[in-house]
Amino acid sequence: MSLANQDDEDAAQLKFPKEFDKAEPMMISEVLLMLEQRRQQNSNANGLDDDDDEITSSEAFNDTVAYCERFSKFKTKEAIGAVRNLLFPKDQPNGMGSTNPSSGLHKFEAALLANLCPQQAVEAKTLIPSLDSKLDDDECQKIVDEIQTYRSFQC
Repeated sequence: MSLANQDDEDAAQLKFPKEFDKAEPMMISEVLLMLEQRRQQNSNANGLDDDDDEITSSEAFNDTVAYCERFSKFKTKEAIGAVRNLLFPKDQPNGMGSTNPSSGLHKFEAALLANLCPQQAVEAKTLIPSLDSKLDDDECQKIVDEIQTYRSFQC
């Protein structure tokens, strides 16, 4: 990558390489669900595919699962789905035009909010500087509070 390309990329300003345009960010909790599902599928296959068994028993796979377990904020499928629906609204293209304050967020910002789970608007805006120009403190606090609600009422 050339120095000129590096200047064009800045996550703090939501400038990403073109390869990220069609990528959908995931919450760490979603990644953990996928990894657990993969592990379960392999254990149900009873060793029919040695390649898959090697993947799920590899050190890298196990390290990734351990990381996701440590940093996953949402433990139930219901909570994960609720947070995804809150932060990644489907009703409007790019979320624009909705009355939901999170609808104007870039998908990168939404994923960061879900993964970091800040407790206060000021914390969210410090960790994700681009929020400052998109949400006032009350709107940001509303989103943060709703995320915390989903986090605290998990079974």
